[in-house]
Parts: sequence; C-alpha cells; structure tokens
Amino acid sequence: FLMALGLPLPKQVFGHPWLLQGDGKMSKSKGNVIYADELVKLFGVDAVRYFVLHEMPFDNDGVISWELMVERLNSDLANTLGNLVNRTISMTNKYFGGTVTNKGVAETEEDKAVDADLKAITEDTPKRVEAKMDELRVADAISEVFTLFKRCNKYIDETMPWALAKDETKQDRLATVLYNLVESISYGAALLEPFMPSTSRKILEQLNAKPRTIEEMEQFGLYESGTKVTDQPQILFARMDIKEVLEKVEAMKAEKEAANAPKDPVIDIEPKENVSYDDFAKLQFQVGEILSCEAVPKLSLIHISEPT
Repeated sequence: FLMALGLPLPKQVFGHPWLLQGDGKMSKSKGNVIYADELVKLFGVDAVRYFVLHEMPFDNDGVISWELMVERLNSDLANTLGNLVNRTISMTNKYFGGTVTNKGVAETEEDKAVDADLKAITEDTPKRVEAKMDELRVADAISEVFTLFKRCNKYIDETMPWALAKDETKQDRLATVLYNLVESISYGAALLEPFMPSTSRKILEQLNAKPRTIEEMEQFGLYESGTKVTDQPQILFARMDIKEVLEKVEAMKAEKEAANAPKDPVIDIEPKENVSYDDFAKLQFQVGEILSCEAVPKLSLIHISEPT
C-alpha cells in the first residue's frame, strides 16, 4: 500500500510480544479470552491502554487477568495518579482559592534539597521517556512517567503542605510547594498524551495548563504564575472492588451466551383449512425401528432398519 501511494517504507517495524491470559495463550476453546470491548466497558479506554502498554515489556510476554487489571487500576491509576492530581488541586483551592503562585521560597537547606531533587527528576523525565521510546521500550517509557508521579507524592509527604498551612509565616513556602507540584504534574500529564490521551487532556484542563512538546520541557517553571486551577477536581479513576468486577464479568458472559444461543424454530400453529382426500393421499409415511445408537464427536449415528 505504501509503495502504491508513493510513500516511504518504514525503516524498522516493532513486533510486540504476546499478551497471555494467566500462564497460557488465550483460546476460544479454553474459554479464557478477554475481549477489549469488555475491558473498556468496565474500566474505560485509557485504563485499558495503560494496562496493555505497561504490562507488555519489550522482550517478554505480558499477562492479563481481571485481578491484575483491578490491581493496576487501584494502585497506579487511582492512587498514584488520580489521588495526586485530586489532592494537589484540592489543597490549592483550600489554601489559596485555586490560584497557583510561584513565590520561589525555600527557607531551609532541607527545603532547597527537596525542591532541587523534584525539579531535577521532572526535567530529566522527558529525556528518559524519549530515550526509551527510541529503543521501542514502550512499557519502560510509561513507567518513567509514573516514576515522576510517585516522586510528586513523596514530595507532598516531605513538605507536608497541611502543616505549612497552619503557620502564617509559611504561606509563601506553601505557595511554592504547590506551584512545584502543579508544574511537575503538568510535565507528567503532557508526557502521558501518546499513551493516555483522554487522561492527559483531563489533567491539563483541570490545572489550566497548556500542552507541551518534549522541546518545551527543558526548563522547569514554565507554568504561568497566577493561573487558577479548576474549583471542582474531577475523579480520574475510581477504585474498584474485584468481587464486584468479577460479578459484572459473569453477567456479561451470561448475556453474551444468551445472545448467541440457537433460537428455537418458529412453528406456525395457525389452524389450516381441511385438505382434500386426493391431496392427503399423496403423502407417504414410513416407520423404522432404531437398532442401536453410538456417540461420536459432535455427531450421533443412528442405525435404522429397513422401512416397513
């Protein structure tokens, strides 16, 4: 097709590994197939994209199951990412009416150290992601983005904004901490765009941040000071209970089996007018005696005697 259109041919083609169900390949005969539309119906498109990309490493087969899907959703998407975005926006609204201001305040050496470490990891993450993608290591690339989100969560634990909020003299430091968080999350959200486009857009919209290219991520601090975040943070991913998910899976299977079940033939039992004797005489009836029955795969053979 490319040659017919006069377009250049690819210089390399990436063939990804298998995605296994449990410890073996999916098979209709085994009844262990997980369909993409069922996954999307339960978890959403971006959650499925994340799982498949993250769980399929470069040189090994990946494994998928309903249990693993729920585990990743709860730990990575709901906790690491969703909770980070939600509480950052909530604290910004609670302490500063939603306005993000870069005061550039680091009062102690410890403050300077934690800020510097967060900024260094934030600025280095785009380079790491780009390097992994150049090697076609998609799973490693998306893991680098979530390493940044995990560092942001650690930064919250280190700076304790709730404690700074109780001290009137620490307001500028608190504003700086929240700015650093918003800026770092903006980096991560922009890097997520190729993997989870809908989630990336939702985060940037809630932060009122502009999308960035890799080239625009070379300098920390481009998020415009004085920008206001949304006053109603949206839950990106809700935690799910595996028991409830499995119950829904069974319900979907039952619904699909019912839809695919063979339908009984429709028998017309409307009364008919009597036929004439001449028409009835044209019918031929034969009676046979069943001598034996024998079961064979997908077929039953019945031996019948000569008609009498």
